[in-house]
Amino acid sequence: MPLKVKLILLTLLPLLLISAAISWIAIHQAQSLGQKEIATFRANLIAAKEQALKDTVDLALDSIHHLYHNAGPDDEKAKTEVKRILNDLRYGDDGYFFVYHENGTNLAHPVLPELVGKNLLDLQDKNGDYLIRALINTAKSGGGFHQYLWHKPSSDQVVTKLSYAAWLPKWHWIVGTGLYIEDVAHQMTRVEQSVQANIRTTFISVIVLVAITTLLILITTLAINLHEHRLADSRLKELAHKTVMFQEEEKKHVARELHDGVNQLLVSGKCHLELLKDKMTQSDVEQALSHRALSENAILQAISELRRISHNLRPSSLDDIGLAAALEHLLNDFSASTGIQVSHALELGSLTLPTDVMTTLYRVAQESLVNISKHARSDRIEMTLSVIQKNLQFIIRDHGVGFHVQQAMNGKGIGLRNMRERLEFLGGELDISSEPGEGTEILVNLPLQGIENYGKDPGVTG
Repeated sequence: MPLKVKLILLTLLPLLLISAAISWIAIHQAQSLGQKEIATFRANLIAAKEQALKDTVDLALDSIHHLYHNAGPDDEKAKTEVKRILNDLRYGDDGYFFVYHENGTNLAHPVLPELVGKNLLDLQDKNGDYLIRALINTAKSGGGFHQYLWHKPSSDQVVTKLSYAAWLPKWHWIVGTGLYIEDVAHQMTRVEQSVQANIRTTFISVIVLVAITTLLILITTLAINLHEHRLADSRLKELAHKTVMFQEEEKKHVARELHDGVNQLLVSGKCHLELLKDKMTQSDVEQALSHRALSENAILQAISELRRISHNLRPSSLDDIGLAAALEHLLNDFSASTGIQVSHALELGSLTLPTDVMTTLYRVAQESLVNISKHARSDRIEMTLSVIQKNLQFIIRDHGVGFHVQQAMNGKGIGLRNMRERLEFLGGELDISSEPGEGTEILVNLPLQGIENYGKDPGVTG
């Protein structure tokens, strides 16, 4: 999978997960609030109807109060007048009053007169509810409400009815009335549909918002990736160009060293050998010996110069005496040529490192020492090489003038960047700490896990 796709997925997946969680929470809360709203609406609607019923029964009781208050327990004339008055009281399309004795006998029912005189104590609705018993019990307890199924005259259907019954203790009667509340169910259905529509609107809004946000992030990420890709290509081309130029400079330097040093010494040696030949022909032994010595000296200098150039290209001491000893020789030569005081602690124990690791660390040391001699103006340096918790740690520290690290990394020179890239190729890290006037510390941290020959005895070959 391309890195660009991975970066986009790493950006979008958390957003989508968070958006899904927020959407679920929002919808769940909307549903919960909707259910509470529906329950509250129904409770308020029922409460309003209950209050209306109670007020209606109170008005009916007020209309018979003078008769009931002045009558005795067995005043049949007053009872008959009260039943007549309640039979005549009507309200709305289906509003009427009914009267029952506590034994369950119906005493007044203007809509269903055939029920008058019948004992309905055991009457049940379709749900098995003993509705007359319930009304009598609620009335005796101080008046109350009860819901049951009952025939609605205007529609000729059996629907839910809410009734309120009051108690007339002197005559052991209950007086009640009721409202048909199937309209409550219709209103509740409309409210539920409205709530569901709001939830759907919320869900769609969240989905649209997430889609727009995802699209914006995707476009922004692609734009940033495209910009970074172009910038990386530009930097890569610049680095490649600088690397090629650096290599050309190195080649020119080696060619100049060979031409001005080794070549001149060999030419000088050849001239002395030719003069030696002439002097031998002339039997001038003293001059012949002198030219022989000069020729030998030129050849030895050429050999020494070739060794120096070869050492700079690839230090053979790494293979001969190991990294620690090669670094020590490098430090001694550096101190002798610059006069800078050096101290070192190079401890690898029995650790054997691969050639590429040793070469990289040696080049880091070379580059660091060259930079110190050119720019640091330091009078002393310290170098430590050690193994700490399965990590190779290499530190080079000076006490010079320091510099701005970021400016140096972004500058034209490629020495520091080459050091970092070579270490990153091996899985290591290069950390450069420096401030103007505070000196410089170069820290190399190289994990040893996975490095070839890590932990092997130096005398053991694989």
